Formats: sequence, structure tokens, C-alpha cells
Amino acid sequence: MENDPAKSRRVEMILRQIDSLPTLPAVAVRLLALTARDDTDARQVIEVVASDQALTAKVLSLCRRADLGLRDGSITIEKAVVLLGFTAVRNAALSLKVFEVLDDPNAVSRALGASLDEPSSQKSGVSVTAPAPARFDRQGFWRHSLAVALCAEFLAYAHRDQPDLSPGDAFVCGLLHDIGKVALDYVLPKSMSRVIELVELNQSDIAEFERRIIGLDHHTAGKRMAEQWQLPQRLQDCIWLHGSAYETLPRLEHRRLIGLVGLADLIVRRQHIGFSGNFVMHTEPAALALAIGLDPTSIDDAIKRLPDELQRRASILGLEEKPSRELLLQSIQNANSALGRLNAQLDRKTHAATRQVQILDAITAFHSAVTPGRSVLDTLNSVVSSATQVLGSGFYAMLCQNGPGQPWLIAQFDEQGQERHHQVVEPPPHAPSLASFNPAEPVAVGLAAILPWIEDYLIDATDLRQVKILPLSCGWGTVALLLHDRPAIPALRQITALTTTWAAAIASAGQHEGARRIGEELVEANRALAATQDRLLRTESMARLGEMAAGAAHEMNNPLAVIVGRSQLLAMKLPAGSNESKAAHVIAEQANRLSDLITAMRLFADPPRATPKPSDVSVLLSQAIQQANTNNSTDTGRVNTVAINLQVRQPMPLVPLDGEQFVAAVKELLLNAIQAGPKSAIHVSAQVEPVQRRLIIQVNDDGCGMDAHTLAHATDPFFSNKPAGRRVGMGLTRAQQLAVAHGGQVELRSTVGTGTVATLWVPLDSRG
Repeated sequence: MENDPAKSRRVEMILRQIDSLPTLPAVAVRLLALTARDDTDARQVIEVVASDQALTAKVLSLCRRADLGLRDGSITIEKAVVLLGFTAVRNAALSLKVFEVLDDPNAVSRALGASLDEPSSQKSGVSVTAPAPARFDRQGFWRHSLAVALCAEFLAYAHRDQPDLSPGDAFVCGLLHDIGKVALDYVLPKSMSRVIELVELNQSDIAEFERRIIGLDHHTAGKRMAEQWQLPQRLQDCIWLHGSAYETLPRLEHRRLIGLVGLADLIVRRQHIGFSGNFVMHTEPAALALAIGLDPTSIDDAIKRLPDELQRRASILGLEEKPSRELLLQSIQNANSALGRLNAQLDRKTHAATRQVQILDAITAFHSAVTPGRSVLDTLNSVVSSATQVLGSGFYAMLCQNGPGQPWLIAQFDEQGQERHHQVVEPPPHAPSLASFNPAEPVAVGLAAILPWIEDYLIDATDLRQVKILPLSCGWGTVALLLHDRPAIPALRQITALTTTWAAAIASAGQHEGARRIGEELVEANRALAATQDRLLRTESMARLGEMAAGAAHEMNNPLAVIVGRSQLLAMKLPAGSNESKAAHVIAEQANRLSDLITAMRLFADPPRATPKPSDVSVLLSQAIQQANTNNSTDTGRVNTVAINLQVRQPMPLVPLDGEQFVAAVKELLLNAIQAGPKSAIHVSAQVEPVQRRLIIQVNDDGCGMDAHTLAHATDPFFSNKPAGRRVGMGLTRAQQLAVAHGGQVELRSTVGTGTVATLWVPLDSRG
């Protein structure tokens, strides 16, 4: 603010207006110059006084009223100057001329033109409403100034042995010490009225509010006026520095004179004489007197003499001051008024302190109720519960948004602050983001922007016209809106700490929820990654197994063919039914079995490619059932006694399938079901799923079922929970590979002791 260009320009304009105030009359300036010299001739002073008729009359009146023992008709201007002395004449002339200049508002108006406080229409001559009466008490101001002048004069007389404290100088400096207040009131009457209003309300120092509202204080304004009037340097410094602490004053030759005026001002203010506008008294008069080097006992004597002398001197100067008794009563009344204002200020501060204690208690209670890790909705419940304690029971709703473009969370609460219901809704197009709400701006505009979109959700509000909005903002911006129908709430600056606490808790809960969601998504992603890595590992393993199988098939098929051929020839030469003949047949069977295993292993080295063509699913399933019965009889050496029921939902369209591969895949599922030892028939069903356009084959048995470990590895190659030598564990693996060749999949559901459901699905659209 100190470097604000606009403020600097305004201060400069004010100083220019002060420079344009009426100048001190030449008579007063000439008297000041003459009386400041030691070699001044009395005739020179007499000539200056005689040149001004009004001043001559006042000096003669001053001499008569001073009770110098002269008859009314025996006094001349020469005798008056000699009897009164240069100092008295100078002080009288200066007082009269200052009053004459600054108590003539018309003269000032003519000099200034229009005030800086006036609107442009008034400056241009347009008729406007008359301004409100000024609060600046000019009569009280002059009473205070004259009292300070007399008090300073008394204190200087009490120390007339000290040459740097001239009673005459003390009187003049005391009289003009606050002249800057008059200057500011003339230049900026409305601003000065506002300053006085705030000073009386806060019982503070007028200079502080002058700087805050106007941009400069009366000390600076007075110094500027004193420079314009070409007053002596010691008088300029007294006007400028009398409000400073004595220990901070620069080491000037008239430093003690400045301190003396400050002491006189402090004494008069403590006596509540006239109007000063400064209610701050940081030190005791006796302590300040000791710091200046004065006798503190002189203060009591000055206070005793002040009322009578003030009444007499004001009468001499023609100020029509009240009698001393009435002046004393007026001072007591002023003191009582000041005491009343002070009590009112204390009441306001007590009320504000009580409110702050309530706010701090509410913050403490809120922190106790809100624990880390709570959801946003739980935090909103705690916020409304806290609001009911601070603002009272009534209608409450919360509107929360995690970020721009995110959904709105709208929650409503009962009069006890308990949640009734909440909804998550998408914000309408072009709806403002909650983060854009500025709590320092009027909230009615923001409410009007969103209320039409959310009024349908505020079903518990008795009258939407009574709904108000309180933005909850913190370092993240505005994170939520508190909607309520309370008729009045504390000033926003009083509850800022509480609303910021609410907002921070909501924002923290939102951050926590976001982090939790991200964590959950990361867990799911890690699981998917682990599953993908597992599938990749299995694929790589299958590829290596396929490469091994390809090499094994190449190296082992020829020896196996020789073994099978020779064992068959040997069986033909041996006597039928002999043990040797049976052994030869076993050798041939096991060699063929090993050859089939190697062939099955080649599924991973060279996955089969389907050659689909439109096929009748019912025919293919019948073939698969027949082959399963045949293969099971061959493997076990006995006829299959388990019934297989086929159910095909008609009508069944022709499906593009590689018939041979499809039959082989279903056969493996049937063989697995038969090997499970079902208690009743095996059910085979076929249906078309129109939505996902796929053919679904289900093989359902009520056999022994599979445990979790077996189910997880059922399609792994060579895995089997059967005793060694029963099956090689490639059936379900082969079925899965054949299904994948069609773009499908085999899925298993099984429960130990209940049975297994094997589902094979393939798309209806050809993948060949």
C-alpha cells in the first residue's frame, strides 16, 4: 500500500489543496518577524498594529480587559503595546488572525473551489443533495487549542529560568499545534467526518485513522500549512512532531519545547477540555514531565489555574467562552461521555471476545469429532453439526465438489444437523465451479448462479428465498458451500477461522478419498499386471514346451514307429494268448500312447488353426458323445456306464466351426466329466446367446468336483489329480487350446462333492 500510485496521487492532491488555503495575513507575519528579533523597536510594532483597524481595536480591548488599572478613556495604542509587551501583542494578533482566517468557511470555499470529497456533479454546478452536517466540532477544537496554549504557557512560566522554554513561544505553539485538523476538515469534510466517527467508535488515535482513510495525518497537513504561512521553524516542528514520543524526537535545539507542547496536550486531554479526537494516552503527565526535565508539581498548579484563565482569555479574544464553572461542568460531562464511549467499546470488545471464545470452542469440538481417514460425506455431517452449535438449528444443506468438472455432492440435514439424504449429480453445462466462488465477494450473485440447478434437490427447504450461502474456503480455494436459512450470522471475519477449519477438513477428506481410490485402482492394476505376467510366463513356458515337444517329436517319432512296428510283428509270431504275445501288445499300445502325447505337446509349438464352416451343432455334439464313450472304454477297458444326456435348444442356427477340432474339444470335456465319477447322468446343453453373439456349450456333472488348487491348474499341461498312469493330464489343456483357436474360451466352476460345470463358448462370427 505504501507504494500505491493512486494513493500517492491522492495525497499529492490533498497537499496541493492545503497549499491553496488562505495565507496568514501580512500583519500577523510581520509581527512574528518583528517580535522574534532582540533589537526590535516598540514603534515598529506600534506601526504594524495601528495599520490594522480590527487588530487595533482588539489590542485596546485586550488591554482594558487585562485589568491593568487604567481608565477606559486613557489608553492609546502606544500605551497598550508597552503595557502588554511584544509577546502578548504578538500572541493576541496571531490568535485573532488565525481565528479570522480559518473560521470563515466562505473565504476558504472561495480559495479552495470544490472539496475533494464533493461529487463531480457538484463541482460542475449541478444541483445535488446538501451534504450531511460535519462531525468536526470547531468550537470544541478551538477550546482545546486555547487550553493547550495556556497550559503550555503556565508550565513555561513555572520554568522561566530555562531559556529554551519561552512562555510566549509555548503559547503560540500550543495554540497552533493541531492546526492540521482544521486544514483536513476544510479540504475533505466528509472523509474527516468518517475519521471522527471511527475514532469515537474505537476510542483510538485520530492520526491513525487519518492515515488509513485519507492517506496522511494532521501532523503532515499542519506542517505543510505552517510552511505555506512561513511560520518560524520551531513552530513548524511543534506542529509536526508534538504527537511523537519524547524519546524519539530528534536532537533539535527546541526539542524540549516540542515535548512541553506534547505534555500540555496530554494534560488538557486528560481534563477532557474541548475536542481533540485523540483518546490514546500512553504515559502519565508526571513521567513525561520528568523525561523533559520539568518539575512534576507544576502540573497540578497549571490544572488549577486552567478553567478560570481559559474563560478569561477566551473572553479577551472574543471567543465568548463559557464561565469557568460551566466550563468545568462541561469538562466533567465530556469525561462522562468519553467514559460511556469507552464502556460501549469495552462491551463490543467483550462481545467480540465472547464470540471468539465460542468460535475457538467450536473449532476444538470440531477437531475432536473429525478423525483422520473419514469420508467427505462424514466430514460434511460434522461440519453441519458444528454449524448448528454456532449458528443455531434450522435448514442446512451442503454442496461439495472435488474439483472443476467433477460431480456435485448435495446433502441435506435436519435441524439437529443429522443427514437426511444425499445425492451425487452431474453439474449442468456451463455451471460455475465451486472453486471460483470468492468468499470476499457478495454471495447473492453466486447463489443466483447455482440455485436454479440445485433447487430440485433442496426439498426440505421451507422457503428457498430465505436460503443463504456461506462459501467454505481454505488454501485449496472454495471447496464447499454451506446453505442455510439462519436470519443472521456473525461477521465473516469473526468466523473465518472456523469456516477455514471446516473447509480444510473437507478438502483433506477429499484428498484422502482420492488417494484411497487411486490406491484401490493401483491394487487392481497390480493384480491385473500380475495376472498378465502370469499368463505371459505360462505362454512362454508353453512356447518352450512346444519347442521341446517339436524337437522330441522329431527325434522320438522314428524310434517309436520302429518300436510299434517290431512289437506288432513280434506279437504276430508269438502264440496267441501267451504272456509273450500280451507283452508285445502292451509295448505297442504304450508306444502309441507316447506318440499321442508327443503329438498333443505339439499344440503349444504349433497352435492349431481352425477352418470354420457352417456346421450343425447337434450333429457335432452327438459325434463328441460317441467318441467320448469309445475313448473311455478303450482307456479303462470297460464299457462306459454313465449316461450322457444332450439338450439342444431349437432352433439352432448353423454355426461356423471347425468340426474336427470342435468335436475333439467337447470330447475332452466329456471325458473329464466321466473320470469325475458322476452319481447320475452327465448333462450336455447348447444354446445361442444373442446379445454377445456366441455359442455356449455346457457339460454338467455331479461327480467328485475339484478343490481350489485343482481348479486353478486344471488347464495346465500334464496336471492331474488322478493316480499316476491313469491319464496324462492333457485333456482340458487340449480343449482350451482348441477353443482359443475358434476365438473362444473354456471356463470351469466346481465344488468338491457337488460336481463341475465346464463351459465352452465360441463366437458366432467366424474367426477363420
